[in-house]
Amino acid sequence: MKTCEDMKGPMKREGGPLQRKRQRKGSGEKTRKTKSMERKRQRKRFGRIRRCKEAINGVLMGEEPKDVLAQLDGAVLIKNIEPMSMGHLAKIKGRIEQDMNVRIELDARSARIWSKDNDHDKAIDAKEKIEEEMEDITTVDTLTVTVPANIVNQVINDSALRQLQDQTGLTANVCKNDQGTGIRLTGLSGAIQEAKALIERRSTGEGAEFLALMPGLFQKMQPKAYSDFQRDLSFLMQNTGAQVTIAEGSNRADFRGGPDEVRQAKSELQKILHFYFPQECDTIELPPESVDWVAGDDDRELMRLQSAGAVIALDRAAATMWMCGNPRSVEQVRNRIRNSLQRWDREHAVIRLPSRESGWAIIGKGGSTIRELQTSTQARIDVDPDNQRVTISGKEDSVREAKARIMDIIGSRGGWGGGGAWRDDGERKGGAWRDDGERKGGKGDDGPAERGGFEAAASPGPEEPPKRARGRGASRW
Repeated sequence: MKTCEDMKGPMKREGGPLQRKRQRKGSGEKTRKTKSMERKRQRKRFGRIRRCKEAINGVLMGEEPKDVLAQLDGAVLIKNIEPMSMGHLAKIKGRIEQDMNVRIELDARSARIWSKDNDHDKAIDAKEKIEEEMEDITTVDTLTVTVPANIVNQVINDSALRQLQDQTGLTANVCKNDQGTGIRLTGLSGAIQEAKALIERRSTGEGAEFLALMPGLFQKMQPKAYSDFQRDLSFLMQNTGAQVTIAEGSNRADFRGGPDEVRQAKSELQKILHFYFPQECDTIELPPESVDWVAGDDDRELMRLQSAGAVIALDRAAATMWMCGNPRSVEQVRNRIRNSLQRWDREHAVIRLPSRESGWAIIGKGGSTIRELQTSTQARIDVDPDNQRVTISGKEDSVREAKARIMDIIGSRGGWGGGGAWRDDGERKGGAWRDDGERKGGKGDDGPAERGGFEAAASPGPEEPPKRARGRGASRW
């Protein structure tokens, strides 16, 4: 007779019903775990694909890739920060990071804020704190700075003041009141205070220059490279005699010293920065005649360049464009300037004349030759016999034809004497013919004789050139 133990034997044997049941159960659990892990991997893959898609869409819409990726990573953004506010933010960055338990990353025009403990609300609170801190320097204000009358035009056209206007939207105008001559400043409070300091330094004969930098630029340097940079900076100051200050975390370099020393120091520092940061820092030399063209009407093109994510500074006096930012933004700005200069080359031409007489040959008696040239070629032609230069602008074909015609005149004709540059309003600068018969440029206001000039009707000299016609195809130049 079989005992119970004998009957359980087959159930316990390997391959028996109980063993198979356990195997099926274990296999099912492994299958469920495998499927669960696979679903998690798929969700991660889909998440990465979604982030890539959103980043691509953001870039195509003109956003900075770093900003798009930072938002997808949970960061809070502050965009379109003007340079004055960025400089202030760079100074208070460390304090806010410590007080609010956040991490802040600064770029040329934006700030990215992450909470260190993944609390998104803390990042939002930090953003509000930053905006409160910057409110005082972003208040619009007006201030008049007194300037000696004999240097007011020199001061208001100073390159540093013009760069500050370009970067902050500040306006500066000469004004006169009971206190004398001055410059009225209107704009952000922080920009006004900076402009006031520049004007006061220039009024005392001191050099006033600064070089805009990308925030956090020097944080990318290795300790040895930073030590080498500091050594080069010391040599620069010894060789130029200017004092150069770059505060820790600042977004600018400040220069003190005489005007010539400061200009040299600024130029040398740009070269040094390009050596250490070849992708982040660069200077483009512009043809002097193209400076206003590159800036655009009312500096609109310059403002578009500044919104590209890099620090942009146009030095009109030196005819240079300084760029500092992340490599992608700098390359984007460089390409836009290159394209603009290529268009300038097609639509403009500058001819150096061998003599003043060549200039008057192009103008012709009574302005007849230059009128015929503009009418037939539809190009605008400006002749400056004193500086022995002709500037042509217009459509590409018009410029090419006008240049060829002028080269023929220079090679085949002489000219009649005089001086100055013809302008569109009928005046001649320098020795300055006007079409009311008077000649400007002398002293006094009591009549033609006291102005050092004469009436055209009484003059035995050459016939007065009449107002010059503008070509129909003329460009803004």
